[in-house]
Amino acid sequence: MRKVGVFGAAGVLVAVLIIAGVIMSGLKLPGFHNKGTLVVKLTDAPFDLSNLYVNITSLEVHQAEHGAEEGEWIPLEFVPAGTKWVYVDILSLQNVSRDLSVTDVPPGNYTRIRMDVSAAKANYTDGYMEDVTVPPGHLDVIVRFEIEVGFETVLLVDMTAHISQTNRLSPVLKATVVSGPP
Repeated sequence: MRKVGVFGAAGVLVAVLIIAGVIMSGLKLPGFHNKGTLVVKLTDAPFDLSNLYVNITSLEVHQAEHGAEEGEWIPLEFVPAGTKWVYVDILSLQNVSRDLSVTDVPPGNYTRIRMDVSAAKANYTDGYMEDVTVPPGHLDVIVRFEIEVGFETVLLVDMTAHISQTNRLSPVLKATVVSGPP
């Protein structure tokens, strides 16, 4: 009877070591959550406008393929879930940020964020308001970050507004990884 107890304890110890080894190796098993979370925030630096309204109709991130620029665009969901577009006054985000998306995405290396903009309107300090265009209909933000399984990566996109004399919105966009995997 004593041998059965020793062999049983040894069996449990071996099973625990195997399970710990699989977890520590990062092996992705079917049925387990194999994604990390990406949070995208938006903020703004000051500018001589009263308001800059932007209608963002989609948000995507580009996942690079093995360090190369080729890869795929992965759509992100807006906050709150189910929202089809976001209409935001960019200038209301000075010294604060707004969550645009919290989405689980596959692990890997990412190289940029794209915001499709269907409309933009500038309200100047003198009360004059006009439509501005966003050629080619989207804003790309170059940023390199990594998503790891089980970790949350937070990106802060800072937009400094610039409107050309031909009414084109050509902002300076900078993204910073605020937090992420160690």
